[in-house]
Amino acid sequence: MLSSLVSWDHVRMLPWLLVFSVLVLGARADAPSIVSRNEWGSRMLTCRAQLTHPVAYVITDELTGMECQEQNLCSWKLRGLQSHSVYTKGWCDVPYNFLVGDEGRVYEGVGWNIQGSHTQGYNNVSLGIAFFGSKMGSSPSPAALSAVGGLFSYAIQKGYLSSRYIRPLILQSETCLVPQQPVRSRKACPNIVTRSAWGSRETLCPKMNLPVKYVIIIHTAGTSCNVSVDCQIRVRDIQSFHINDKNFCDISYQFLVGQDGGVYEGVGWHTQGAHTYGYNDIALGIAFIGNFVERVPNNAALEAAQNLIQCAVDEGYLVTDYLLVGHSDVVNTLSPGKALYNIIKTWPHFKH
Repeated sequence: MLSSLVSWDHVRMLPWLLVFSVLVLGARADAPSIVSRNEWGSRMLTCRAQLTHPVAYVITDELTGMECQEQNLCSWKLRGLQSHSVYTKGWCDVPYNFLVGDEGRVYEGVGWNIQGSHTQGYNNVSLGIAFFGSKMGSSPSPAALSAVGGLFSYAIQKGYLSSRYIRPLILQSETCLVPQQPVRSRKACPNIVTRSAWGSRETLCPKMNLPVKYVIIIHTAGTSCNVSVDCQIRVRDIQSFHINDKNFCDISYQFLVGQDGGVYEGVGWHTQGAHTYGYNDIALGIAFIGNFVERVPNNAALEAAQNLIQCAVDEGYLVTDYLLVGHSDVVNTLSPGKALYNIIKTWPHFKH
């Protein structure tokens, strides 16, 4: 989520929103008036993960710092949100299915059929709705609440949303989804820029037996990248080099990490890489994009890599007592570079 600054006044308002949405379910809902992606000036939709209907959850969020009250300004705000989502966050688009302006208009995000990126663990089973446009500290307007009520009713009528959906929530933390159960504190898995998002070739490589025992930290050498669009170009170039010049079946790493703080899917969790002879079937290869012999990656990249490793453990791709090594520990190479190597020596599970 882009913001979790939600007032308790707003949380107390939610039962009213629930009652309103239930009351309108008995009547036939006309299609709500939705400002399309084309109308607000969106870039092309590149997300590919499909939603299976009907979904069981509606998750709502309130965005701050996007005050607007008329369509042209709100559209400009959404274009800025989309650029931030793609180039800074590394997502494929805005994270929500729909966004509701304080003036009462509904704006199409990724729409009914595509998964959003709003809530880790729930993107494939929920519609993500974001309120925006209100003044800092203010709750959504009656016009916005009426619009979202109509949107819910229409979604149920058309089969996009279960008639027994879980009540709307404005999340302050993931524990709001299941408040009766304790939730273990952990970092969320990082948002991963998928192969389809960066324009990967279609390939066929050997499968990985999971969970694996090792994490190998690598650098790609060459130039680094600081914004998502440049990192995507670098990843495509590396894939082409590995396939065309090295005769590998694909890009050789499971994941790549840019200086934008983005994690880019290489061959992913389930496919063997080609990064380290003798370890490709028992190790995850994580490559920092760039040369780190003399300089270290920035904090955004280092944190993204560490979160990815923890995610691998949490999701069962990596054993809990894994070993972390530098590329140069297991093969004769300068990778991952002396500066980066000195950093990873301080990380948990490092073994020389």
